[in-house]
Amino acid sequence: MKAKRKDIWRAAVVGFCMLAITAGCSKETQNGSGSSNADKQKQQITISAYDAGNTPPEEGTIEKNRWVTWMSQNGPAPIKVISIPRTESVQKFNTLFASGSAPDLIQEFSGPFRNQLYDQKLILPVDDLIEKHSTTYKDLLKQYPALKKAATMPDGKMYGFGRINGLRPHNVLMVRSDWLKKLNLQVPRTPEELISVLKAIRDNDPDGNGKKDTITLDMGARSIQVIDSMFGNVGWVISGDKMVWDWDRAKAAAAFKKQLYDEGLIDKDYLTKKGSGYMGLYAQEIIAGKIGMWGSSVHQSDIETFKALKKADPNAELQVIPLPATVFGQFSPILSNPVQVTAMINADAKHPEAVMNYVDFMAAKETGQTLKYGIKGEDWKEGANGCQQFIDKEKTDLKIKYTAAYTMLFSPIVEGSCGQFQATLNPNDPVEKQYLDLMKQAYDIYLDEKHPMPDFTHPEHIPAMPGELQTSFNNATKNIGDIWTKAIISGASYTVDQAFQDAKSTWDKNNGKNIEEWYAKWYQDNKTKAFLTKDFYEFKLKF
Repeated sequence: MKAKRKDIWRAAVVGFCMLAITAGCSKETQNGSGSSNADKQKQQITISAYDAGNTPPEEGTIEKNRWVTWMSQNGPAPIKVISIPRTESVQKFNTLFASGSAPDLIQEFSGPFRNQLYDQKLILPVDDLIEKHSTTYKDLLKQYPALKKAATMPDGKMYGFGRINGLRPHNVLMVRSDWLKKLNLQVPRTPEELISVLKAIRDNDPDGNGKKDTITLDMGARSIQVIDSMFGNVGWVISGDKMVWDWDRAKAAAAFKKQLYDEGLIDKDYLTKKGSGYMGLYAQEIIAGKIGMWGSSVHQSDIETFKALKKADPNAELQVIPLPATVFGQFSPILSNPVQVTAMINADAKHPEAVMNYVDFMAAKETGQTLKYGIKGEDWKEGANGCQQFIDKEKTDLKIKYTAAYTMLFSPIVEGSCGQFQATLNPNDPVEKQYLDLMKQAYDIYLDEKHPMPDFTHPEHIPAMPGELQTSFNNATKNIGDIWTKAIISGASYTVDQAFQDAKSTWDKNNGKNIEEWYAKWYQDNKTKAFLTKDFYEFKLKF
């Protein structure tokens, strides 16, 4: 029966793909595997790895390079890497499953996709494999039981492996604090004060170029998410110990965005603006000093934009600020997922025990540090603070630029403070010191449980609904998102009140009542077992 379901599913995906074509992501840790080279060759496993397009040509490809060779030689089994486009991972995996060529170890961040694979019985439960064949990962589970909680599916079994990241900020609200000082403005504490600050930035030429060309607030993906978080507009919320879909928050967030749009406080072309990801959409405007406030992060990915801004204008000053409080409360933007499920075993894997041994190898501290920093003694040594100190950073950067694709099973928390990005920054460098200050602001402001993120959990942990309900939900939310957007940009011709009625009607036509009942029951059945936002703060990282 299982095989028959797979064949039907694969045939459906192949048919879909064809339609699309015609129309237009030390040996000490082998856990006793101790196998000979011949045995290891028999147990070759395939793994997926995200290809982010950042592998230097001189290093090879994401499938063949020095580290794939190193992992094969030092791990419990030789590996073959299957490249997965980072921005089209689910499509690629669907194609691989349809053709029967999906890897033994599927490494993927998407919670909904993991739910899909579970629903289709395409991944293995791993409880017995861990019990019988694991040491390193088993110990990690004992130390961090939330790993099991996060990977457990409705049948009570674990269907994946993960990592402990620790809790840190993800989105932040950034402002040009030098402009606030120049215009004698205070950090806004309410939506009304935020509007007033943005108007002052719009009208008073803070960059001093004599032109009214300042974008007060960018509308990249992070900024849109920050505004939604400000109003607690995240769809499902817990109210009175019940799970509900909150319409009032959605309406309030849309009305605020409409006010921003109507009063010329945001880029009127934000819907059609092209760019790469989150802050990258407006990175050039930020660097050029054309934006007063924006949704950002304090991750490694955004420090280059900060450095470019400081190079263009050494006097530019930034500040991370709390989200203004609304009638729904004061929240933090979404936080990084502290406990991620990142890998699953293909139900068709020929050697699941070998895959389990590989997971142990990749979860080991020595393996993770080698892939993150290079070879100890050759690329790095232990610094005075006990953390990694590069011997020749420029040379090593080329070698490790792409290795995050292989460390999805390594838990940064096992490195302590050395595993955090800030450990790589130099406090004696004035620009890096300023970035460290921004990071500390974000940690202090957003990891406060008194102002939690409004989401009931991280999107990667949202539960799986039965297929028909999930399809209805996906259709409903897409169409409702379009309805709210139409209200935002249509002026008086299409009001938020009209959109509110149309959105609720769309919800009702797409099985909304049954979806609400399913989530309400899921919450009551799982509120003590699921990995929810209230559990996140156990993993709060110190700065």
